[in-house]
Amino acid sequence: MSTRATLALLVVALPIAAVAAPRTLGESARAAHFELPGKPTGPIAVDYRLTAVPAVGVPLAIAITARADGETAGLRLETSASQPRDVLLAVPTAVAARDGAHAWELTVVPLAPDAGYLTVVVTGEIDGVSQARTVTIALRGSEAPPAAAAALGGGETLIALPVLETP
Repeated sequence: MSTRATLALLVVALPIAAVAAPRTLGESARAAHFELPGKPTGPIAVDYRLTAVPAVGVPLAIAITARADGETAGLRLETSASQPRDVLLAVPTAVAARDGAHAWELTVVPLAPDAGYLTVVVTGEIDGVSQARTVTIALRGSEAPPAAAAALGGGETLIALPVLETP
């Protein structure tokens, strides 16, 4: 490219670059800028707490607490495992909760290192409308050797045997 062509290109390109430069916002424009709130959540809030890291063959207690915004007659808890063959599920028991919250304690026993997930659904009728909130809890943890599993479980060893149901 010749010097004359390069100079002509610069003369044409510089004004375009100056016009295309991004503008900075002044203080009044910055103050007018706002963020939209995130996706609204339902009237049921669910929290859970694991008592330990999931380990194969070791009973794991899970404390589940739910709160509802609005008038409710009560909340119900439903649980299901994504890998039913790899998890033993006990029936959830209601425990005393404070400040209008509902609480349950649930015991599960992972039977495989990849025990999948536990899905917890809290349902209820709030202000006359049926509502539900779902929480997924990972049951994948460390594979404990049998001696370590017995020590963590308070000296108890759990062995799952196959079941054959007869009519």
